[in-house]
Amino acid sequence: MGYGSTPMLCPFFGKCDGLLLIDADSGRKKFLRSDRRTAQCLCQLIVEAKPNRLICGFIGAPERQMLQAAGIDIRLGSLTCSVEQLVACFCDLPAA
Repeated sequence: MGYGSTPMLCPFFGKCDGLLLIDADSGRKKFLRSDRRTAQCLCQLIVEAKPNRLICGFIGAPERQMLQAAGIDIRLGSLTCSVEQLVACFCDLPAA
């Protein structure tokens, strides 16, 4: 949310302004904007981006099921942590 100098995890899945892709090996970041800001559009954006992992502050059951069916490992992250902290401790985050 608010991609710029300090990206933050969004507490509202369908309302976030986009998807921040981070290559875990290189640390390279790419932001994909979600102009329509609906859960369905965000799911479509995520599926098209083909990430292996996803960290979100909240995700509804239908969206979780759709993304898990696409093979995406979904974890829930704390809004008090930085994006970098969440990525670094992905395996310790609770499954969605």
